[in-house]
This record gives sequence, C-alpha cells and structure tokens, in this order.
Amino acid sequence: MKKRLWVGVLIVSSGMILSACDKKKSDTESSSAAQQKTEIQGSAPASSPAATATPPLTAKVEKAHYTLAACQGDQCPKVDIHRLETNNPWVNQFLDHQILKFSQGFSEKPSDRTSLQQNIDAFVKVSNEDAQDGGMGVPYTMSINAEDIGQRGTNLAQFKVSGDYYTGGAHGSAVNSYFVLDLAQHKQLRLDDLIIKGQKQKLYAVVYAEFTRWVKASDPTANLKEYESMWKFKLTHNFALGKNGLTFYYGQYEIGPYVVGMPEFTIPYAKLSGIIKPEYL
Repeated sequence: MKKRLWVGVLIVSSGMILSACDKKKSDTESSSAAQQKTEIQGSAPASSPAATATPPLTAKVEKAHYTLAACQGDQCPKVDIHRLETNNPWVNQFLDHQILKFSQGFSEKPSDRTSLQQNIDAFVKVSNEDAQDGGMGVPYTMSINAEDIGQRGTNLAQFKVSGDYYTGGAHGSAVNSYFVLDLAQHKQLRLDDLIIKGQKQKLYAVVYAEFTRWVKASDPTANLKEYESMWKFKLTHNFALGKNGLTFYYGQYEIGPYVVGMPEFTIPYAKLSGIIKPEYL
C-alpha cells in the first residue's frame, strides 16, 4: 500500500498565492456565529489600532460548495468542509483562500490546483488508489472548519481555521491556524505588526521562558539542552489576542513529539508592556 504523508505547509505567514475558490452568496441574512469566543474575545482595547470604525461583524457557518463522486463501501473517502459567510466580503475572500490552502494539505508535492473542487477530486483520487493497492481498512478523511473567535474593539476580528486529516499510517494529522484581521485596513496582522521596534528579542525571551517551564512540567527529568537538540524552540507567528494575554499556538511536531499535541502559551499582557504596542494591550 502506498502511504501518503501529511506534509502541508499550513503556516500563518505563508506567502503562497492561490485564487480563491468559487463560492455562492447566501440569500439569507447573516446572523451572529455561535462560536467559542469567551477566551479570545475579551474586552475591547482602550484605543483602536485603526482610525475608522467598521460595522460589527456578523458570521454564520455554512457548508462549503463542492461535490463528492458517488461511492459505496467502507473505504469511501470522507470530506467535511465548512466555511464562514460574513457581512464583510473581504473577510469571506480571505477565509475561503485559507480553506483552499488547507484542502491541499494532504499532497506530497506543491500543487497548481486553483479551486476547492480540484483539491477534493485529487484527494478522492489518491484515496481510491490506496484502497485499490491493498485495502486500507480505514478510509481517507479530511475535515476543515473556519471559526469566528471574536472581535477586539471595532476593527480587529479573529478567526481560526482547523484541519484534520487521515491519509494512512498510525494516526492522522491536525493543524490549527489563527488569523487577526484589521477590518478597516483589510490587512492580516502579523506578529511583527504588534511588536515595538527593536523589542522582538525580548518577546522571544518571554515566550522561551514559558517553553522551558512547559518542558519541565511535561517531564521533570528532562534535560533542556538534550530536548532542544531534537525539538528546537522557535517563536511562532501563529497567535491570537485573548482575554488574558497574547496566546502563541504551536503545531504538531513543531516543538515536541506527536504525544505532546499542539502546545500553546499565553503571555499575560502585563508581561508585554514595552514589548507589544500599547493599542494591542
């Protein structure tokens, strides 16, 4: 049986350019999304990062537009993809673009596919090929979801796009990406946009201290130097502005083995004074 490995390049800072997938507009009025927002949403910043306020964002979850080829049997691939329809066309386009990239995540090689349907068809094709090679016993699966995780102030909206995949092997793969969007400027905020000039090394030190505490808490006998020879710490650009602080999210195998899952570190805003620009504190 040919084994297809998860090698997705689903990184928040990716510069990959793809055409957004075709999508139909809903005729029904958008309503506020009933998503998990309590931790991320928090209270509004004292001063807005953008000068011009935008209307409150409304969002609802809906099934993405794609079709699956007819299939019978217990090895039929399973695909489940949900998008967000908001009252902001730019946000819709941005999130659909991320879903498009996530739907390429199962591929071992860079793809020139430019639509969600093309990615679904390719996923089904490789799944059927592996089933014919010897029978997997467990079908290929791909699940992608976009979530509204709350606004901060009037101009910052935050979203999570998650993907879960199984394409053979001992276990599946998962990835979560977080996006902070400036609605007034139509811009995704990167980590460098939040940091006061010249203070990135201080931020690295603060997050690294949380990493070392996490390693010791996970295994009190661990030798940090030996651990980092296998799992080198790095400052991730996958983050969200939470109620209690700035949270950094790490993926599978990024700073630890599969068994540790997807670690996350929340740095209280009090520790970020003089490091992060005041409007984001």
